[in-house]
Amino acid sequence: MTSHRTTTTPTARPRRVLFNKNFSVTAAQITALEGSGFEVWASHTDAGHGTLAAAPHTFLEPRGLIGDEYADWLRRACQERGIDALIPGKERELLARHAPAFAQVGTAVLAPASEDTQRLLERKDEFLRGWDASVLPIPRWTTFDSLASFDAAWDALSESGVRLCVKPARGIYASGFRVLTPEPDLGSFLKGELYQMSHAAAREMFAAPGLPTMLLMHTLEGAERSVDCVAWQGRLIRAVVRRKGPDGQRIEDRPDLVHAAEQIAQTYGLSGIFNFQTKDQSRPGDPARVANMLEINARASGGLRYSMAAGVNFPLLLLRAWEGALDWDALPPVQTGLNVAEDKVVRVVPQEVSPQEVVQEEVLQELA
Repeated sequence: MTSHRTTTTPTARPRRVLFNKNFSVTAAQITALEGSGFEVWASHTDAGHGTLAAAPHTFLEPRGLIGDEYADWLRRACQERGIDALIPGKERELLARHAPAFAQVGTAVLAPASEDTQRLLERKDEFLRGWDASVLPIPRWTTFDSLASFDAAWDALSESGVRLCVKPARGIYASGFRVLTPEPDLGSFLKGELYQMSHAAAREMFAAPGLPTMLLMHTLEGAERSVDCVAWQGRLIRAVVRRKGPDGQRIEDRPDLVHAAEQIAQTYGLSGIFNFQTKDQSRPGDPARVANMLEINARASGGLRYSMAAGVNFPLLLLRAWEGALDWDALPPVQTGLNVAEDKVVRVVPQEVSPQEVVQEEVLQELA
């Protein structure tokens, strides 16, 4: 009797992708990958953070670890868990430099750009100096780092009917942004308007030592937009334009801003999810509404959830492009004309593990 041995070919495991410590919007990206075929991991220093609640596979990061030491620790963590792709949050600029070392242990670092390019975009003054205004215009601006240079900048940019605003040359979201008023405005104070400051209060603030480089700019009074984008190796995959309003946001059909997104992706060689902010220039008696460039962020915006409602799965498109499986001729359409809003939810937060316990756990894993 002849025996027949049945052989089976082992099924390849799903690709494992890790989101390391990042902002809370990362939870939306993780949720968007449910059922995608990827095995999604997340890590964070806070055991109760939303990204860990959203991910099916998680581990804790040690608190206070930064720089090359953090990159070395994260590389070992990826190697131990067989992570195929890392979408970096914390230390994403530095991790771009460490990408070859990660590749040696089988992990691709999907950094949005080189370390130098990311640092350029983070430094808003350097970015604006090198910006090509033929893509989108920019408002008049200058820098200051002392009270004397602030006074000189104020005199240089002051125009009748134009308000001036300040913000740090390095910062995220609206940290440090203020519109300056000639006199204290009690009405705005009582209404809780946080983003206004009188000229006198600004002078008092900027007289303090240790002032970082700040931007003084013409305030643009028109509509504000955020353009969420995903690209691969300098080629734009999709862009979603959303106009911000007092009662929510609206997804708009703006071919001009999508074209600007294509130029931005190509110019800076971007790969990943990025965002840029615009605001319309609108002056009394001038009906034109011209979108001005404010800044480019080589990261997902805090409002990415709104743009995902337009039918664009940003992280999945990125991962498909990375693995060479993206069909560029059959990209999902962007649904425009939508009014979108976000609802907050409440969840029970697990008891946090102490940093000492995290370190002890990793030592035990290494000894095992």
